[in-house]
Amino acid sequence: METEAKNIELVNLLEKIKRGEIQLPDFQRSWVWSDKQIKSLLESVIRGFPINSIMLLACDADTVKFSFRTIELLERVESKPHHLILDGQQRLTSLFGALYSDEPIRITDSKGKVKKFFYYVDMAKAIAAVENSETSEDMIISVDDKRKLKAKGKNWDLSTPEKEFAAGMFPLNKIFDATEWIFEGYREYHRNNETLKNMSKTFNSEIAKKLSSYKIACIMLEKNIPLEAICKIFEKVNIGGAKLSTSDLLTAIFAKQTDANGKPVELRRDWEKIQADITEKNLNVLKEVDFSNFITAVTLLVSYEKFRANKKNSVSCKSEDILKLDYADYIQYRDAVAEGFIEAAKFLNEESVTTIKYLPYNPQLIPFAAIFAELKLIGKDNATSRKKIRQWYWTGVFSEAYREGQLGRFAKDIVQVTEWIENNKTPQIIEKAQLTAWKLLNSKKLQSAIYKGLVSIIFQHGAKDFIAGKNMGKSANYAEGIDMHHIFPKKFCDAQKISKDKCENISNKTLILAGTNKIIGGNPPSIYLEKIERKEKLSDEDLDEILEEHFIDAELCRADNFEAFLVDRAKKILNAVEELTGRPVSGRDSSEIKKVFGSSLQ
Repeated sequence: METEAKNIELVNLLEKIKRGEIQLPDFQRSWVWSDKQIKSLLESVIRGFPINSIMLLACDADTVKFSFRTIELLERVESKPHHLILDGQQRLTSLFGALYSDEPIRITDSKGKVKKFFYYVDMAKAIAAVENSETSEDMIISVDDKRKLKAKGKNWDLSTPEKEFAAGMFPLNKIFDATEWIFEGYREYHRNNETLKNMSKTFNSEIAKKLSSYKIACIMLEKNIPLEAICKIFEKVNIGGAKLSTSDLLTAIFAKQTDANGKPVELRRDWEKIQADITEKNLNVLKEVDFSNFITAVTLLVSYEKFRANKKNSVSCKSEDILKLDYADYIQYRDAVAEGFIEAAKFLNEESVTTIKYLPYNPQLIPFAAIFAELKLIGKDNATSRKKIRQWYWTGVFSEAYREGQLGRFAKDIVQVTEWIENNKTPQIIEKAQLTAWKLLNSKKLQSAIYKGLVSIIFQHGAKDFIAGKNMGKSANYAEGIDMHHIFPKKFCDAQKISKDKCENISNKTLILAGTNKIIGGNPPSIYLEKIERKEKLSDEDLDEILEEHFIDAELCRADNFEAFLVDRAKKILNAVEELTGRPVSGRDSSEIKKVFGSSLQ
């Protein structure tokens, strides 16, 4: 692979772009630069500053595996490209529009309004900037497509060559053929002004000629680089910018093919329709499912179907597998996968995982969707299967199975969960799961899968707000102000000299509305529970029932018996985890547990 940068004259690059010899791979994002960015770039070039290297990929247009297009400021050309721009699209497009096109640059502003600009350089300011190595304000100006500008105290009219000459403003789209404008136009217009005539000579030699020979460092990549390598290269050179995903590259690959109607395949548009259908279901947990997730799930299902047909095939959904996805396979399985995501979300809702905020592992939706799609295909989507899926899901959450090596985990799970459903062979994710009391109860951050899982257990138990009586799971779905708060408030714990490990343990926290937390304040349960009863006219029995839904022993709370309460609630939480996973929680009498809780949690 050739990676050495070669200096190539800018004019040659722009001419090749105009002829169509340099084009864009179709996976490149749109050109999005602003007027301000273009001016800054032009000033750097005029002053002779380097503008960082660009990267070009050599290609054979007839055999390249993805589609291509001309830059956005150029109408489609018949010529086939010899090189594709991997890095430098924004800069090269801007330079072509400002320096090489007879048409104004079309820029879409933040409000979606299209504006058209021509670019000029103030000759006197440009000479001063180059000679004095100083930045010059308004050295570059942009005018509308009528070559006029009236804004913020500026009033330019450059609509005729004579007006350009009078203002000393050089049209930058003539920079590579400046002789006629400078010597036959500008100098003739100022034939009686020796100072301006001399200035034009200086501008020609110091600006126009030097810009005509301006060179850009180009990294030239050879043909036939593997597609996955292009993804990695693109990612490295676009740090801080839009990264190229495998799904973007697949979109460009499919674009070279035709659909049933003989039209080029538009994978992105197809995804937009699928996404719209998913969005209509109003399932919050699918809020962040993107095109990449969807394509990965399709690849996983296709790979698994080939494995079912021939066990010699391996199941995989890595980047290289996605790039090998056949369009016919995509068409065959896309709807099943889309429905699989919807079924997965409905299933999670039944498990009280109703919002993306409390979804332990977003990537787990990928095998979830593929597994549900497969169950539909083989006619095994029934209550027995869903009971096993429930155990698989919760075991994966509390064993943190999806924390690392997710792609490998996806492949194992679709194979083993389906085999479990068909042949009753328990998956490794369940057989090898290690659930320990300390790891479960020591979870402190919402980013943790275990923490989110424990939150969902509280939702699942039907927990309601102490005052409002609102179901916490539904409140979470409607983005109300709920969060985890102390049951025995921090102020009380500090006063009683209760250690931070005990006070901050998840066993001393539950979900309530923000308004309820304000009423609780720093009071012990014996006081705030009575205060709630008086304010809301609740009976002891009604409030006790709400507390039990939070795994809270009402009697211990009313007695402000923190030590006994903490042990009791921790046991209930661990028991709930065991019920969901079907696996024992070990270490209930470990030294860490005894140190914090003061006793075993057996």
